[in-house]
Amino acid sequence: MKYYMLFILIFPACCNLVVAQPGKSIRVKAGEDIAQAYSPQGFYRFPQFSKAILYFKGSSRNTGVLFNYNIFSGNMQFISPKGDTLDLANTSGLDSIVFETHAFVYNEGFMEVVAQIDSLKLLKKLILKNEVENIGAYGQANSTASITNVKTVIVGTSVYNLVVNQDVVLNENISWFFANGNNIVKANKTNLLKLLTPEKQVKGEAYLKKNKTSFERENDLKKLLEAIGS
Repeated sequence: MKYYMLFILIFPACCNLVVAQPGKSIRVKAGEDIAQAYSPQGFYRFPQFSKAILYFKGSSRNTGVLFNYNIFSGNMQFISPKGDTLDLANTSGLDSIVFETHAFVYNEGFMEVVAQIDSLKLLKKLILKNEVENIGAYGQANSTASITNVKTVIVGTSVYNLVVNQDVVLNENISWFFANGNNIVKANKTNLLKLLTPEKQVKGEAYLKKNKTSFERENDLKKLLEAIGS
């Protein structure tokens, strides 16, 4: 299988309009494989590529092509008939992509559906950011070092750092959203209630009064949706 992807990462990364919450943070020592340090399947969401159905606004298409989501680049990728791994470039009109047991919604980027009650979905947007540190005196990391860019080559699930004697820190930034039909909103109480029917609004408000709920924690949000759908 061939891979043709060369990334030049510019630091710091551009900020998002939605404030993201930190997920896990991983420090990778200089010379180590960055992707394998992140997860056993590297930067891919799933251990292997698999078939998925692409839903466009007003239509769907089952291409028989194998897909996987690349967390590092934020791109949905597929294996071409020639065996090359390529980015899904034609996202115009794309609504969602559904695997056998997982689904992603597309809205200026991919968001994974982590829970669904009736038509109400809980979406997770994960952005993986990178920081690099020079190794200073006595082998200690120098976080104040001025780094303008880092060159890396991605080959499959592996990333090889071309900068010598630098540690890399991978930071997950996670944002949560609710979706109902074409309405996708930031996860908070006000937005949630706007998406619910009057009956489900009553259930939601009753649950929130009795239970301390963080709209930044996955388990709390899943329990909230379960209560609304019960």
